[in-house]
Amino acid sequence: MDRSTLAAELGDATQVGILVRDAHRSAELMSAITGIGPWSFEDWPPPNRPEFESFSDDRPARWRARLAFARSGSTEVELIETYEGECGYTQYVRERGPGIHHLQFRVKDVDAAARRLTDRGIKIKMGATGRRPGTKWVLMDTYEQLGFYVELTSL
Repeated sequence: MDRSTLAAELGDATQVGILVRDAHRSAELMSAITGIGPWSFEDWPPPNRPEFESFSDDRPARWRARLAFARSGSTEVELIETYEGECGYTQYVRERGPGIHHLQFRVKDVDAAARRLTDRGIKIKMGATGRRPGTKWVLMDTYEQLGFYVELTSL
């Protein structure tokens, strides 16, 4: 698959994910400085998802996070504050500090899109079941190439 075919398959980025140390404080500052907001907050994993599964570096991962969401035009901004457990997010903050973590692309088939990237030598860093039943997401480790990850999420 050539570069233009892969880009066409991914479409437009739908979300910018930012790792933060305090989601409430970061949302407050983001609103004051950029005007982005209002923000909605939720805990992860969702309480209505007892079947939640997550992995990081090919191992099961148990973690909890506080998420904040707001829109900036057609793009969603996600703030991620992990507060329990170990996963790719906690490792990223420990090694690189808070900041822009990923661009999200919504795709029809997460496994197929991820396979096309792994065929190009890009590894899967982390993944989990999604916010809605039957959905999932994976983080592709594009840090060396892009300076952040690419997230593939079910439509």
